[in-house]
Amino acid sequence: MEDRTIITVNNLKTFFYTNQRCNKAINGVSFKIKKGKTLCIVGESGCGKSVTASSIMQLLPKLSRIEEGEIIYHSDKGDIRIDKLSRNGKEMRSLRGKDIAMIFQDPMTALNPVYTVGYQIAENILCHEKVSKKEAKERTLDLLKDMGIPFPEQRINEFPHQFSGGMRQRAMIAMAMSCKPKVLIADEPTTALDVTIQAQIFELMDKLKKENDTAIMLITHDMGVVSELADDVAVMYMGNIIESGTVEDVLKSPSHPYTEALLKSIPILGKGKNQELNPIKGSTPDPYDRPKGCQFAPRCNYASEKCSTMPGEEFVSETHMVRCFNHELVLANRKKEVMANGK
Repeated sequence: MEDRTIITVNNLKTFFYTNQRCNKAINGVSFKIKKGKTLCIVGESGCGKSVTASSIMQLLPKLSRIEEGEIIYHSDKGDIRIDKLSRNGKEMRSLRGKDIAMIFQDPMTALNPVYTVGYQIAENILCHEKVSKKEAKERTLDLLKDMGIPFPEQRINEFPHQFSGGMRQRAMIAMAMSCKPKVLIADEPTTALDVTIQAQIFELMDKLKKENDTAIMLITHDMGVVSELADDVAVMYMGNIIESGTVEDVLKSPSHPYTEALLKSIPILGKGKNQELNPIKGSTPDPYDRPKGCQFAPRCNYASEKCSTMPGEEFVSETHMVRCFNHELVLANRKKEVMANGK
C-alpha cells in the first residue's frame, strides 16, 4: 500500500528569544499529514498550535528559530527539507501558496487594505502559474462564485473594507485554494464567523479534500468541529503533543488526563441545562517558568511522584499514542463512566 504521507514533522523544536529569555514554544513535536485526510490539532490558547503551522510555512517572527528536528515535504519531485530552506528564499516562496497554502486566523488583518480583493487572489495565481491576466481574472471570479460570494463580478473590484467578516474569510480561503494546493493549513478558519457560515466553509474544505486529494491540517479548539471533520487528532499542551490517534481513538477513549478534562468541560447537545460541566482547574503555566516533568501535572487529578519526569510516548493501540504514566487509569475510569451512562 502506498505511503500517503505528504508532510512529516519529526521532533520539531521552535524556540522564541526575547529579553535574554528563551520560550520553548514547541518542544519536540512529531506528526504526519496525509493526502486526502484532515489532521486536527487541538488545545488551549498558547499551546503552540499556530507556531507549528508557522514553522511549516517558514513564517516565523525574526526572534524565533527552529532549533532541532525536521519538517519534510514529500513532493512529487522528491523530499524537500523545509526546515533547511531560507525563510524568504526562492524555493520556499515557490512552495508557499502553490503546494502548501494557509488560511490565517484573522481575515481582518490578513488581506492588504490597499489592493482590491480580486487583485490579491489573482496575484497568487499569476505568481505561481504561467497564465494570462485575463485567465487569472476568470479563475478568480470562479473561485469567488465557489465560495458563495454574491455578485462576484462586482465584488472582485472591491476592497477588503467593503467585505463583511465572513466574506473576507471566504476571500482568504479562495486565495488559499486558488492554486489547488497539495496541503492546506487552516488556523482556526472560522473564529469570527457565525454558525451557518462556519458550516459552509467546512463544507468547502471537505469538498477540496475529496476532489483534489488535498491534505488538511486544521487548527481548532472546537471539539464539535473535530468530531465532524477530523480523520486524525493531535492534542497539544505547552508545546508537546500529549495524545494523538484517529478521531475515534481520541474522542471515544481519551487516555490522557488533559484530553479527558477537555472533553468534560464541553456541553453536550441534547443533555439539557442540568448537565455537569467541569472546567479544567488552574491555568496554563508561565512558559518561562515551567513545571518539571509533565507540564500538565500541577492541574492533573491523576498526578503522582513519577510525573516529575516527562513521560515518553506510549502506544495504547497501533494508531493511538499517549504521553502519560497513568493512561491505563484514565482509560479504566472512562470505561466505568461509559458503562454507568449506558445503564
